[in-house]
Amino acid sequence: MDAGARESLKQSLKTALFVLLIVALIVWVVPALVTPWIESTAPVEVKPKTFVPADEVDRFTHDVLRQVNAVEVLSREDEDGIIRGIFQLPKGQNTDEISKKVRRLAKEAEIELYASPVDGLDLEIRVYAGPSLRQQLLLVPDLPAPPRFTKGPRALDRPMLALIVTGLGGASADDILSVDVPITVAVRPYTPFALRTARLAAESWHEVLVEVPKDLTPREAQGAVPLASGIWFDGLPVAPLNGNDVVVVPADRVSGARANAGLRVLPAQRSDRRDAMATLDRARHIAARTGKSALIVDASDADLPKVLNWVSQAHTDGYRIGLASEVVRSEEVHGPSVSLDRR
Repeated sequence: MDAGARESLKQSLKTALFVLLIVALIVWVVPALVTPWIESTAPVEVKPKTFVPADEVDRFTHDVLRQVNAVEVLSREDEDGIIRGIFQLPKGQNTDEISKKVRRLAKEAEIELYASPVDGLDLEIRVYAGPSLRQQLLLVPDLPAPPRFTKGPRALDRPMLALIVTGLGGASADDILSVDVPITVAVRPYTPFALRTARLAAESWHEVLVEVPKDLTPREAQGAVPLASGIWFDGLPVAPLNGNDVVVVPADRVSGARANAGLRVLPAQRSDRRDAMATLDRARHIAARTGKSALIVDASDADLPKVLNWVSQAHTDGYRIGLASEVVRSEEVHGPSVSLDRR
């Protein structure tokens, strides 16, 4: 084969190899590059998330409460479809251990549940049916007798406690207002004795709040009662009032909720959940732990005279009774931060 023929053969082989290389790129490389792009642009089938129905959540919660031997104190289903309740725990039960147990059970049942401590005493459990809160429960431990302190009646660093008497305005409240320590009274607007009660309370150095009814806004209710320095509201208002006004709300309404930064919110223990004296003991425990607490008692409560009697003698147990507007800003009116001596 002459030189020209050999050169022609080499050129043909080079051309054939080049063509084979192009074919290989088309067959192997291009699909590998294009397939991910095709997959990313193709519609993806999303399976809807399955939610546990409310009746199944209720059965689960009932079973959990039975396992921890919790005894029902109060339970109700509100208008918003949320079941709220208080349950008493047996003596010696550790709320930390119970919290771990209920979270483990919820995880096994694939139910969304949150457990968090409240006031250093109770355990709040919130159980969800899908995205909606279904059950909000408070597990209350068995408490010993409230602590007493050796601080004298002039010591400013005593634990502070505010008593708020609600439901006033429908009748004379002279017997309540005659108590010789400062208390806070919540007056219902547009009731026969509302204005008289507010005036007498202020003259006796008590504090006046407005009890907000469902058919009025907080601003409307407060405007109806002169001398009112805040409101008692069974919920959590979102609109700010005057910057110095106090907003007293049930403690369980505040838990897990975000209050408006313009509100001076005072969470209070409410005696309609348990008897007034037991609620007073809880408020004293909370004050001993945190330095302050508040207690709500309705004027019609049969135990109110007993509560008023203790309030009048609270200094002998080392407690300091204050107005709601004082307790809500206790850091401004409290004495030095020192350890309290119990007895």
